[in-house]
Amino acid sequence: MRQNRQGAKDAVLNRLLRHSDLPAMATTVSLISRFRESEDTSVSEFANLVLKDHALTSKVLKLVNSVSFSQFGEVTTISRAIILLGFESIKNLALTLMLFDQVQKNGPDEELVETLVKSFYSGILAQKIAGDTGFADREEAFLCSLFHTFGRMLVAFAWPEKIHEAKAFSREREVSEELAAFSVLGAPYEEFGMTIAKGWNFPSRIVQSMHRMRGREISGNPGELDRLNSIATFSNEITGILAASAGQAEREEELGKLAASFKDHYGDLHGKLSGIIASSLQDLVEYSSLFTIDLGSIPFSRQLLKETGEEAACGAADPDASPFDALAESLRTIDALLAVEQENTPESIFTKGIQDINNSILSSCSLNDVIRIALETMYRGMQLSGMSRVLFFIKDTKASEMHVRFGFGSGIEEIRQWFSVNYGESNDLFGMSILKQKDLVVKNIDDPEMKKLLPEWYRTRVSPRIFVILLPITIGNKPIGLFYIEGDREGFGKIAGSHFNYLKIIRDQTVVAIRQKQGY
Repeated sequence: MRQNRQGAKDAVLNRLLRHSDLPAMATTVSLISRFRESEDTSVSEFANLVLKDHALTSKVLKLVNSVSFSQFGEVTTISRAIILLGFESIKNLALTLMLFDQVQKNGPDEELVETLVKSFYSGILAQKIAGDTGFADREEAFLCSLFHTFGRMLVAFAWPEKIHEAKAFSREREVSEELAAFSVLGAPYEEFGMTIAKGWNFPSRIVQSMHRMRGREISGNPGELDRLNSIATFSNEITGILAASAGQAEREEELGKLAASFKDHYGDLHGKLSGIIASSLQDLVEYSSLFTIDLGSIPFSRQLLKETGEEAACGAADPDASPFDALAESLRTIDALLAVEQENTPESIFTKGIQDINNSILSSCSLNDVIRIALETMYRGMQLSGMSRVLFFIKDTKASEMHVRFGFGSGIEEIRQWFSVNYGESNDLFGMSILKQKDLVVKNIDDPEMKKLLPEWYRTRVSPRIFVILLPITIGNKPIGLFYIEGDREGFGKIAGSHFNYLKIIRDQTVVAIRQKQGY
């Protein structure tokens, strides 16, 4: 029997590891998880990663500007969203959006979609419980709870038939699905999740939180990892109880028992659970539009929505709806598409971004935060002209040199290694712009006359098919910094005169911010 189970386990592991789409999931999680709020460049790199995906950028900003966050006013840049909502919050949101997007691109089994929805709902629950009790960091609790059922997620992704087999075994033998999975797969779901997550170098806090913490393992004075493991188990257990088809009275009894078993950790939470459950459901409904998920088609969420009277909110079909209602929905969709198109024009991006910069200057934002918002506004506003990157240089305190401080676009880290501007003499393009305080536009750097003004170290490293825009920052005739913009010269004709004016306004706003924040 033991050999049969080992064989089944090895077969499942091999199937998971060979699945062609799983490396993308591993890359996503590892890439997002490595960013740290404490590292200034990490925040910029993360924002740059999000901005490379237009759809992801749009979804993140849409959520930030939803009703839940309306107290901040309209937010139009990822950089300001990070400032207002916190780096970890935006990071977790982006990770979740990317995971859902990857799954949906591959025509997933509906069992996988339900697993993801339940995992995400558990993450929301954990975040709220952590906030209410102070037991663990809210964003860490969300992330660990999201991946608590990673093993089941992997099996549903790569071998959905085994999930159906385990569920059938569970019904026939009247045992839990976890126990059924052990019989069908040769190991519990969590073992597959933890094994693969370790192989993919997931953070240890996420890996450990995949373990289902039993009552006897609960310590009276848990450390950070045990706290995250506890809250991940607790939130997912709540979701499991809610997903069961038992009646309301039985669910209340089960929730009471669960709350009692974790009482040493969370205190008398049972009386608050109904409110937390309902509030988490409202958040799930709000997020669902961003994930393009019909909650009414998923058994777990459909049951929750029905019990709370929120069924209409998830888009459940109305049997009494008339053909005109369907037409009206189509008309609203057209209006929505037109609104999105208008929002994505350079004019809209620039004007809203300029307002974002103003708001940030007037607030307690740091200078680095303001510069990132300014740089991102330039980047997004110029993208429609084929722009590839925007850089902000800051003056070296000991020499007539400027080095890349922040950047958006492709290959920023590589560029940072070689792109330094020596402006001691005005005999090249950069020196002319900085020392003579001139905003310069080069339509084609491959022009023979223009080549004479380009330093060899620069000319040999950049594409000859680009345009360049230089916007120096000087205060009291003293060079402070430089905005550098480059893009495919084929797109130069798409840049309107108003776009150049917007760029100059943003540069001037940056000067104001430097004066105010640095006391010039």
